This record gives sequence, structure tokens and C-alpha cells, in this order.
Amino acid sequence: MKIGLIRHFKVNNIPAKFMTSNGFQEWVVLYDNADVIKNEIEISNVEWNKCYTSDMPRALKTAEAIFNGEVITMPELREIPLYPVFKTNLKLPYIFWSICGRVAWSFSHKSQIEGKKQTEKRINGFLDNIDDKADINILLVSHGLLIYSFQKELVRRGFQGDIIKNVRNGVIYIFEK
Repeated sequence: MKIGLIRHFKVNNIPAKFMTSNGFQEWVVLYDNADVIKNEIEISNVEWNKCYTSDMPRALKTAEAIFNGEVITMPELREIPLYPVFKTNLKLPYIFWSICGRVAWSFSHKSQIEGKKQTEKRINGFLDNIDDKADINILLVSHGLLIYSFQKELVRRGFQGDIIKNVRNGVIYIFEK
């Protein structure tokens, strides 16, 4: 069984350098609904039998562009929601908001709707449901942080593949068992 992890195509949305907490929340909504910049993906010489994707538009557009067959949308593959850690009218760098939100996620901070443990549970539930299909090759089109989480769990389950240090948009990472 092979599982190909693909982060959606690059999103056509550039954040402002500085923003308030409300500005950051508004930018996240714009990002979630922005169009993608398509690129060619070499999905290798593997015969992919199934393709599961996040139900978010950027992932769905990516999956439909690269897979010739039925694309199955799964809310379990959605991006981990991102919220500002605190409210302020002070304009802070975009990168501050982004990093703080992800650190808060990793500690299950109350500012985040979903914490790391919930994400791990979501990923495990998804993988448990496809584990009985061990004789097929599956593409998963999802989002950056979720790809890291999938990688960790796939390795724990005995899959082998490249160590992903920087998840790039529109690149396939193959894990095999």
C-alpha cells in the first residue's frame, strides 16, 4: 500500500505585513476562500486507486486537477482552524499571528477551537477507516500542518517515506508499507 500526501496548490493570497487580531481573522477567511495557482505535479508512476481530499476549496481544486477519477471529499482532511491568540487593535506582523496560533494549537490553548490532541484523533480515525484497504494506493490532498501530522502517524504505523521538513505546495510525498 502506498499513500501519497499532497499539500494543495499555492494559494493566490498575500497577507498584509501587519494586521490587528480582527484583521488576521479576516485574512484567514479570505485565504480559506482564495483561488489557487496551479502547477504541474508529477504523481509518479504509481497507479493511484483512490483520492481523498479536504473539503476546503483549495484542496478540492488541487485534487480535481491531478486525479483522473472520483475525488472523495472528507472533512477530516480540513485545515486545522487558526485563530488569533488574543484580541488587540495593535497591528502586529502577520508571521507573529500565524506562529502564535500554531504554538497555541500545539498546547491546546483556549484561543484555538481544535488542539493538537483533537487533530491527532481526527487523523487516526481517518487512517483507521482506510487501513482495511491495504491493497490499494491512496492520494491524500490536504494542508501543510496536517501533512506533518499524517507523516508522523504513518511512520508510527510502519510506513516508510521521505522525512518532510518543509511541506511544499503541489508536491507529492509517498509513504509505503
